[in-house]
Amino acid sequence: MAKRFLIAVLSVILFATIFSWFSFVPSSQREPNVYYFDFLETFMFVIIYAGPIYLIIGVPLSIFIDKLIKKANRTSKWARYFVGLGLYSLAGILVGMLFVIFSKHIHLLEVISFSIYGFVASNIYYHLLLLASRINI
Repeated sequence: MAKRFLIAVLSVILFATIFSWFSFVPSSQREPNVYYFDFLETFMFVIIYAGPIYLIIGVPLSIFIDKLIKKANRTSKWARYFVGLGLYSLAGILVGMLFVIFSKHIHLLEVISFSIYGFVASNIYYHLLLLASRINI
């Protein structure tokens, strides 16, 4: 359980870094009289919003998904990997969609973009969890 929380913290930091990097607009491309978040501001907002989602929703879902993978009884490492990849991706997409629905901003583009964010966030967690298991953390 402690390993999953550590992986969740590392995942949210990595996700916030990637999100902030993609969202950053260089000074040379900014419109005048328009406020743009800098890298650190975006990073902090992502930590504030994604951190609790990773810890409160992601960790229990991860435990549930791993139990499902064990029940599937796949003998091949690749089969287990792809089953896990599919389940973690689906969970991330659903959590992203639910985040938009509960925030009462149901616009198709927002649902799609938050589903993509959830997909990326869950795959970061899944692959860091696999890496941690591989190096015996």
